[in-house]
Amino acid sequence: MWRKISKAIGDELTKETKKPSVVILCIGNEERGDDAFGPHVAKNIKRLKKKGLVEIIDCGTVPENYTDVIRRIKPTHVIIVDAVDFKGSPGDIILSFEPTISEVSISTHKPSLTLLTKFIQSTIGSKIILLGVQPKSIEWGLSMSDEVVAASNVVIKALKSVIRRVRRTVIEQSQAVSP
Repeated sequence: MWRKISKAIGDELTKETKKPSVVILCIGNEERGDDAFGPHVAKNIKRLKKKGLVEIIDCGTVPENYTDVIRRIKPTHVIIVDAVDFKGSPGDIILSFEPTISEVSISTHKPSLTLLTKFIQSTIGSKIILLGVQPKSIEWGLSMSDEVVAASNVVIKALKSVIRRVRRTVIEQSQAVSP
């Protein structure tokens, strides 16, 4: 499954530009069970960030506090990694390239992801990709459920593969341009 996710994201990132730049915006609260999904993913991929190409931001529950950072980076794409209620089974993964955030319910983050995505799209021009997991529980004091831990391993593997692919593509492009 991680290969399918990786290929889909990689194809989207390189569809319109040969040099994508990506912000991976990981959202969540480590104190609230499966809401720790975003920060957990961030911790496991942070060493792969590459200035000017891939930035990884663990924004906790306040993604709106990072809009200035995203604006300075001016990425072609923002991948939002979060636990979202899309009425799936616990641990199900949702991948959307034109997310209508209204189809998912986010109760732990204010303001809503709908406002955040609209703001990023309209002021920065970045395309939004939603990579989410269906939580089992977001109660205070719980650990992540086995289902969401398993899903996070799939997402981590997929994002690592995507980042490596994008880095290779950019390197190949720069070598092709060099005399």
